[in-house]
Amino acid sequence: MRNKLTIFVISILIGGLLPCFAVESNAAGMETILAVPENILGKGLLSDNQMIDFLLAKNPELDTAFAKRLSALYIKEAAAEGVNHDIAFSQMCTETNFLKFNKIVTREQNNFGGIGALSARLRGESFPSEQIGVRAQIQHLKGYATAKPLTQKKVDPYYDYITIGSAPTIYSLSQMWSTDAQYGDKIENVLDDVYALAFGAQKNLSGQILSAASMPKSNY
Repeated sequence: MRNKLTIFVISILIGGLLPCFAVESNAAGMETILAVPENILGKGLLSDNQMIDFLLAKNPELDTAFAKRLSALYIKEAAAEGVNHDIAFSQMCTETNFLKFNKIVTREQNNFGGIGALSARLRGESFPSEQIGVRAQIQHLKGYATAKPLTQKKVDPYYDYITIGSAPTIYSLSQMWSTDAQYGDKIENVLDDVYALAFGAQKNLSGQILSAASMPKSNY
């Protein structure tokens, strides 16, 4: 009988970390308004399967096992430091061109956030494993977002050079993490795209993301 009910507003607030949802149900189905997250600290909405599906849609030649490992790592490592894994994942997609690695950093470096990468001669840091590479990116994000101490042992070699708490949102990362003034907007664009695939979402005229209630089923 749930499909005959009308739910006007559902506000999900867990410690102030999750975005608010406005949800309406009618005979045509359920529609959800999702707020694209801006704050680096928080909890993500994406499942590992949704991230895998997105990566393979953007990069069909990507090794599926690699996509699975990374997606699981983003959820685990971001949760350990209180970082929104949707944002960290979308930043990784921005930095690596959806793991195509056709810019400065190579796959072998396990440097998914482009930490220290400036040019073909200055390719940035290399990390001993995928997990440590993801962890370093998460720690770098947390350093920009807050003065709260790291939960796990520090692996980000640039953490002590961050102006701690100076960039709490994706937009304030522009010209901080990257010299690109549009850096935050690029992360937002990836968030829009991954939510569109994961939740069947589209933006309305007000810039809100409208999402069908039914989630696409993954094969993983």
